[in-house]
Amino acid sequence: MTPAAGYVPTWAAAFIALAAGWVCYGATHLRAARGWDDSLDVWGVHGVGGLLGSVLVGWFAYASVGGHNGLIAGDGRQFGLQLVGVAITVTYAFGMSFAILKVIDLVSTVHVPGKVQIAGLDQELHGETAYDLT
Repeated sequence: MTPAAGYVPTWAAAFIALAAGWVCYGATHLRAARGWDDSLDVWGVHGVGGLLGSVLVGWFAYASVGGHNGLIAGDGRQFGLQLVGVAITVTYAFGMSFAILKVIDLVSTVHVPGKVQIAGLDQELHGETAYDLT
């Protein structure tokens, strides 16, 4: 919601924040149900939330707030620009992340073995325990 603050009225900001909460919650559950490896829910929270917020700026923008009207104020241009921006960002982020992970995978493994995950990364990889829960 923060980037949209300079372009949408307060009521729209509240709507975007509530919608993002519900959509991000759903995305994190979808990730878990699919078994995708995203330990910090970066995709579900930042990716999906950022995408939704960016698109909704183009929907709710008002010229009286930030100088540009959005779709519900009668101008679809900003909405279209937001969609193009989101498409470019998603393509770039996916492509670069994929390339970086492929390069890392040539040198080392990106994914640690299951036994290391169960034993704990701190102990297995660093030889120490971050949290002694006993």
